[in-house]
Amino acid sequence: IDAKLKSAGLLAKAPTLLADFDASKFKEEYDFLADAPASASLEGYLFPDTYQFKKDADLSAIAGKILDNFGVKLSDDLRSEIYNQGKTIYEVITMASIIEKEVITEQDMKLASGILWRRLEIGMPLQVDAAVAYGAGHSDLTYADLKTDSLYNTYTRKGLPKGPISNPGLQAIKAALYPTQSEYLYYLSKPTGETVFSKTLEEHNKAKNKYLK
Repeated sequence: IDAKLKSAGLLAKAPTLLADFDASKFKEEYDFLADAPASASLEGYLFPDTYQFKKDADLSAIAGKILDNFGVKLSDDLRSEIYNQGKTIYEVITMASIIEKEVITEQDMKLASGILWRRLEIGMPLQVDAAVAYGAGHSDLTYADLKTDSLYNTYTRKGLPKGPISNPGLQAIKAALYPTQSEYLYYLSKPTGETVFSKTLEEHNKAKNKYLK
């Protein structure tokens, strides 16, 4: 997002970037940041949309406009559903950010959401490549990357990663809140982007051999 703003002629003289902001800077203005950890950045809360800014807009004003939009998109109904489920906004946005990066269609997002929440419930690692890639800083993952422990390595650690790994859209947020329950426990993305779901590890390994080799 910072790169996009700079390419549009904004932030030319800005000493900092959106990536440098802590969520705590905005907690008094935005109640949806209340449950974000003290160390959290704005990752996850910069709602993807079309924005118009004045050329001389400063960084805080830009961030504020984007956060205002997030506050509108995360409606009262969605917030009530989050609390009714006993979750925090930060947890849901973190899950939504994973879904945003992992799958494409609304149907697949809901199915993947059901799988990921179920993995958390049964104590299974999420094993999400997109989270590992975020932590590693590159998407061309190696076997060594999957073994290197980090706060975003969902192979070596159980539970959600440290925080959001992208800024999810409304479709992904809703998928995180309204998952589709199924017998599936595994999924993978074909090179075409299509998602293949499997019930067992054996089925999943067969799908990997078929579509990823």
